[in-house]
Amino acid sequence: MLSIRCCKYSVQVADYYLHNFHHLLQYSTNSSNQNPNFPNQSYTNYLISNLGFSHLQAHSISTKLPYKFDDAHFSKFSGNANYVIHFLKQHGFNDTHIKKVVSCYPQILSANVGQTLKPKFQLFQDHGFSESDLVSVISSSPSIVSRHMDTVIPDLRAILGSTDNLIKFFRKNHLLIGQSALGNLNSNIALLNKDYGIDINVIRNGILQSPRSYLQNIEFFKNITVKVEKELGIPRNSGMFIYGIRLLGSSSPKRIELKCQVLKSFGWTEYDVSELMRGNPLIFQISEENFRKKLKFLMTLLGYKPDFLATHSVLLGFSLEKRLAPRHRVLLVLKEKGLLDYNFYTAALKTEKQFLKILIEPFKEDATGLLELYQSSRGYSNIDAISRQQQCQALL
Repeated sequence: MLSIRCCKYSVQVADYYLHNFHHLLQYSTNSSNQNPNFPNQSYTNYLISNLGFSHLQAHSISTKLPYKFDDAHFSKFSGNANYVIHFLKQHGFNDTHIKKVVSCYPQILSANVGQTLKPKFQLFQDHGFSESDLVSVISSSPSIVSRHMDTVIPDLRAILGSTDNLIKFFRKNHLLIGQSALGNLNSNIALLNKDYGIDINVIRNGILQSPRSYLQNIEFFKNITVKVEKELGIPRNSGMFIYGIRLLGSSSPKRIELKCQVLKSFGWTEYDVSELMRGNPLIFQISEENFRKKLKFLMTLLGYKPDFLATHSVLLGFSLEKRLAPRHRVLLVLKEKGLLDYNFYTAALKTEKQFLKILIEPFKEDATGLLELYQSSRGYSNIDAISRQQQCQALL
């Protein structure tokens, strides 16, 4: 069904371009020249001229506007949209912010400034949001301006403990928040705090990292907490317990099992997998393909064993293209030139600043171009096809 619709749409687009090519180039607003399958060109022109969208972007956005596509309704739309844009600019939104907001939530251009936007902005400001906070939150989740938040905001602030946490929550969370969701959140917090003895600040940090997990129905959430202990083997007094909740709240058992099977295909035992799970459950949020590539690099190329990786899981969390492979290549060059034989795990743990200071800067003269080669190699991912010797030669 989807492919049929796509084909139909492609035919419509082709027909539109063939029969209205001059019309498209001139962005004419003459309704007599318009294809009835497409919105009034006036809306598209407005978005191009006033917000800097491309023609295709503007066309796509215009189809989501709650107006009939005729000249009378366009006049109403443009007047209101001008007022909305002016209002947003008065509150610190620049052109980039406004473009982002409109891309995600075109309906804001039809919002009633006096009845919707002003009261909503005032509500946030009354609860400690600065102008820059408002810009950040609304740019991240613009549909928030359409929600009824009069009781939600004060209740949610009380749950999270501070305005700063409230701001972080809205930046992270794009779900519709209502009283029923807040009820779930309160119940789930009480379960963890009173029944499991987990500190309220630890729980709040967990909510800010993964809001969706804590907004679940209380019975579903209870089931998650039981599985974290019984199936993942993470005790409630472990600092990883909260991350186990995050994993099970965002990943299906099937997806997690697929990651386990990838590990076992590289010789990991049940104990090794369990050790990794207990030590760092969030590692299992990595995609199977990413998991496989990292294991090939770390185990096949570098020779690390499962028991080491299970207890030093930070290596699996690092980016292969941006961190692991480029740093390995630098170490190979230094070793081949007889300048330094440095431990890879230690090198991988260094911050970018430390790595440059310790393993790049001192060798600029003896390994000319090492910095440039390191920087250019970041993003390099063709690990499988290149042997150790070939990697060295590529940098020498």
